[in-house]
Amino acid sequence: MRVYVIDDKEEYIPITLDKFAEGHAVPFEVFTDDCGIKKSLFDKGFIFNRFAMSMIVRQGLSRFYIKTANNLNFTEYLRHAEKMNRMVKDDSVLFIDYSEYKRRHGYIDKTLLSPLIPVDFELGGMRYPVFGGIPLASGTLTKDALNGLMELNADIVVRSEDVAKYQAYLQRLLDLRHETSTEKRIIQIKQELLRGLFSTYLHDRENRALLDTLLRETGDLVSHIERYAESPASEMKDLLEIRNVDSYVSVHSVNVCIFSVLLGIRLGLDPGILRQLAAGALLHDIGKFLISYAVINKQGDLTIDEYRLYCTHVAEGERFARALGCLPPHVCDIIGQHHERLDGSGYPLGLSGKEITILSQIVTVADSYEALITSTPKRRGKSREETMAILRNDAEKKQALNRTIYHALNSILNES
Repeated sequence: MRVYVIDDKEEYIPITLDKFAEGHAVPFEVFTDDCGIKKSLFDKGFIFNRFAMSMIVRQGLSRFYIKTANNLNFTEYLRHAEKMNRMVKDDSVLFIDYSEYKRRHGYIDKTLLSPLIPVDFELGGMRYPVFGGIPLASGTLTKDALNGLMELNADIVVRSEDVAKYQAYLQRLLDLRHETSTEKRIIQIKQELLRGLFSTYLHDRENRALLDTLLRETGDLVSHIERYAESPASEMKDLLEIRNVDSYVSVHSVNVCIFSVLLGIRLGLDPGILRQLAAGALLHDIGKFLISYAVINKQGDLTIDEYRLYCTHVAEGERFARALGCLPPHVCDIIGQHHERLDGSGYPLGLSGKEITILSQIVTVADSYEALITSTPKRRGKSREETMAILRNDAEKKQALNRTIYHALNSILNES
């Protein structure tokens, strides 16, 4: 967590938080009391929100202070707080604010946070339409604080500038866990490390060394999944778990990678082909970073022109991948074909049947499953049963998806 040097001569006055305005920046720093020592709880500019209040209560914090020099700011803030609490933001404005906060933060898997390793980065919470910081009384997470984070119906995020700290945290966790962790836990940690590496690559796509590292780490993750699948006591469906409540391209891409690998294993693919499948699945949506962010992240329905632009992410992604000159053809095929359908109803080329590679068909099923079951600010994710009913209709009735791959997914989900 942040380290502060508190001036012993500084004077503080007690305050309460009950009238703070949700969704608005606090114009002064707030402190709490820890055994008589004043510790900064959150900085000036902190977006106060219900997640923050819930965690404050969960941590048993009850005494709050501001510096005496900020008393006038506090009085002025309270005068406007009631009015701010009554304000109802236009939904389009709220979505823009939410999207901007999301753009400046990175998702983390809160289930991996541990009391054994201090947290040296700031946390935030997101669940549309609520977003903002989450204050922690200590860098070492207590059991109450961890339970509170798990119970929040929100994604936990870190600032973009703290992503490297989170990656280092995960590596320390992996080093700590390797001796005693289950293979599933190691996969979860390596999945997060891969997602962070992928996010970094998405913003530095000309970095060939970074791409090589990304592909190597993807192959390493596949090896762990293969070992996990070989164990009689392991259930592959446990790796299909969705732990986020909002959509993120990096989370979606890694999820689709994991799901595709599981399907490939169930279908008996050779190890070398399995690694090409994993690479293509991870990179399948890379074209979304080559077109307008405003279109990809738009609230509500796209116009006809916007939808046409959105659909170009497939061709743009494939063109980018082939231009790299280092990816196997099957990987590039996946990027260019994951929106094609066996009945010819897909895009961008309207391919059908055997014109679509089997690896692309696997990623299509994995991509469809992940997209349907995951929530976005625009729609609530469907249940597993609803999702599988839609996929069954697409495979059995419409014959748009590969029936064998659909049944492979269904068999994994119904393991007992």
